[in-house]
Amino acid sequence: MDGTENREKESKKKIVQDKLLELIRGGGYSSGDRLPSERDLAQSLTVSRNILREAVAALNLMGVVEIRERQGTFVRDIEEGNLQQGIQSLQILPSDFILLQVEVRLIISVPAAELAAMRRTDDDLRKLWGCFEAFSTCPYETPEDQAQQGKWESLLHHLVTEAAHNPLLSRLNEGIDVLVERNNALMHPYNLREAGWIDHITDQHRRIIEAIEGRNHKEAGSILREHLVEAVTLLLGKHPELKSNLANPYWEL
Repeated sequence: MDGTENREKESKKKIVQDKLLELIRGGGYSSGDRLPSERDLAQSLTVSRNILREAVAALNLMGVVEIRERQGTFVRDIEEGNLQQGIQSLQILPSDFILLQVEVRLIISVPAAELAAMRRTDDDLRKLWGCFEAFSTCPYETPEDQAQQGKWESLLHHLVTEAAHNPLLSRLNEGIDVLVERNNALMHPYNLREAGWIDHITDQHRRIIEAIEGRNHKEAGSILREHLVEAVTLLLGKHPELKSNLANPYWEL
């Protein structure tokens, strides 16, 4: 499949994915409700069953739905937490936001990756590698491609934290997910222009999953920390106007 075909496929899948989210959130579904059958959904959305399956698989990776073998697709908790809503409403300048969110992710996400390496299950690995495949094969030539790739990366970081199997940490991470997605929207258009950057971060994400798979908790945390610090260092090195007056940034302590 060439780049154009891949982009068209991803575009169709994204449209169906958004339609499904709208159906779930606007259709009166509650946590635990079963969605219509694949045949009925495909007919109602006027899409092929192959595209529908990929969109449902993406929502499964995102934690919106749960696919149960021989039973169907069920809705997970679709209520947005107060923490997530609060973070979405924050009014922070882009320069301050970039540094502040890196601090939060270093404090929370790096230890979460270490826990994930010690607690992960085979199902966690399946989700992580599935998301990595989508991230690593997603085109990034157009702004739309870059936005979609940023979402796959956000989901990948979310799945790493979920693999820590700490319900309280997962609850806090709902807010972190918002930070990651907003951060990617700000940073990706800049960093993706850097020669070799996409290959570099793809390799970093692969190594993080491999460390989690191998239960090497120190390496998982170390690579994630390296990834976060390198990203912000690259951005601020090329765009010093984005620097803020943040004193004693966490990564320099």
